[in-house]
Amino acid sequence: MKEQNNDKLIKIEDSPLIEESKDFNKNAPIKNIANDTAIDVDGVSGYVLSSVKRKRISPTKNRKKSQHNKHKMKKSKKVLITILSCILGLCLLVVGTFGFLYYSGKNGLLDKSGMSLNPPSDTKVIDNGNYIFYNGHNYRYKDSMTSILFMGVDKDELGTVKNVVGTGGQADALYLIAIDTDNGVTTTFQISRNTMVDIDLYNTAGDFIRTENNQICLSYAYGDGKETSAENTVRSVRRLFYGLPVAQSYTALDISGISALNDSIGGVTVTSPVTYKDDNNKVVYNEGQTYELHGKDAESFVRSRNHETASYNDNRMARQKAYLNAFIDKTVSMTKSDITTPVTIYNSAKPYMTTNLSAAKVSYLATDLLRKGITSADIQKVPGKDKDGKKYVEYKVDNKKFFKMIVDTFYVQAD
Repeated sequence: MKEQNNDKLIKIEDSPLIEESKDFNKNAPIKNIANDTAIDVDGVSGYVLSSVKRKRISPTKNRKKSQHNKHKMKKSKKVLITILSCILGLCLLVVGTFGFLYYSGKNGLLDKSGMSLNPPSDTKVIDNGNYIFYNGHNYRYKDSMTSILFMGVDKDELGTVKNVVGTGGQADALYLIAIDTDNGVTTTFQISRNTMVDIDLYNTAGDFIRTENNQICLSYAYGDGKETSAENTVRSVRRLFYGLPVAQSYTALDISGISALNDSIGGVTVTSPVTYKDDNNKVVYNEGQTYELHGKDAESFVRSRNHETASYNDNRMARQKAYLNAFIDKTVSMTKSDITTPVTIYNSAKPYMTTNLSAAKVSYLATDLLRKGITSADIQKVPGKDKDGKKYVEYKVDNKKFFKMIVDTFYVQAD
């Protein structure tokens, strides 16, 4: 048979390119499956003109191309799965690390081991102080309480002179910040440096000698001027608080750190609550007058004292309280517009302090307070009175008033 138009004749039933039909019409166009084009029947029964004569499609080549594409897709899927697995792994690592920090921080902050309450005689203690019977009512210790002891040390740089115990300075400013992590209620106890309490004494080599009743500020001197000094002060503060497990965390700051902290938030504006005169009877700060404090001005405002009067420390503590309130107010205001403010403050103070506030504790505390907020930030002075002692001024705590403050802060009525 002749070839027509140089096209090769292909028998219909043998062609893989033709769709079969039960009602075959030889005069109708036949659909080419390979390229979806119509080809015409040439009039010869059972044969059609092939539209693919120029390039015959090889089944083997098609299979190879299909296999190559499948292999390429499988390879792409493997790469994608690997990337997703890495991302998932990193996410799990971050979440796991944060979870570990969060819960280990919680355990550290809320640790109440060693609790052994020894309150005034009119209070009944149950289970080492977890429960008390006070003023005709039952009270339960709040397990959600944590507290941080802040110590301002009267040295330009933390540490001792030639590693000699007793040269590490004194804790001139003492603040215990009590935080209820359940509701964000914060109470700050301002402790006079002259408060009389039992402190542990050590010789110059660091060996324990005895415990004696003395000014609480001196407890910091009996240590290395850093960690062991801070820990010794923590022990004395716990005795002051009748054996409650307070000060689970501490921070000690040297004199140079005051200016650094102050300037980290651009300075502080404060109104003096008292009139202060120096040793030469010259007025330095007037009651009711507002001052812009920058650099050394802040140090002078919170540290200056007149040694000629028995109440010199009360005057200074009043200024410290006013400054602290102003500092906190500005910090909170700045943090609302810039959440990195606390980090900036911490980094500014870091070279001048020693602390056991670990990343775990900070993670838990920051997360908890960001979620619940700080509902109040009250500052209360430990009640008592300065008296002239044999050697120096002694601050005698009013135990009845002070213990009531403790119950109101750390306990909840249980009946």
